[in-house]
Amino acid sequence: MTTSRTYLGDTGTVITLDCGTNISTATARNIEARKPDGTLATWSATASGTTAIRFTTLADTLDQAGTWRLQAHVVLPSGEWRGDTVPLQVLALFG
Repeated sequence: MTTSRTYLGDTGTVITLDCGTNISTATARNIEARKPDGTLATWSATASGTTAIRFTTLADTLDQAGTWRLQAHVVLPSGEWRGDTVPLQVLALFG
């Protein structure tokens, strides 16, 4: 099944953030996620090409409905950076 919507509890959803620059030498890749209630989650990401990172959701990843704020966080030999903040709308079941 293909869907463009993300629902509470979805598993196997691939979240990809493009960093807009070559991060192939990164020693750490994370997606920092601010949940709708304001708490912070950190997801260990993998490389997706030379400029993006990705994470695949697990059973307990998307545990709140509402607007999540996602931000790439990478560590390179030359420094540490965060990307632009992007929203992810997680819908309640049957939403």
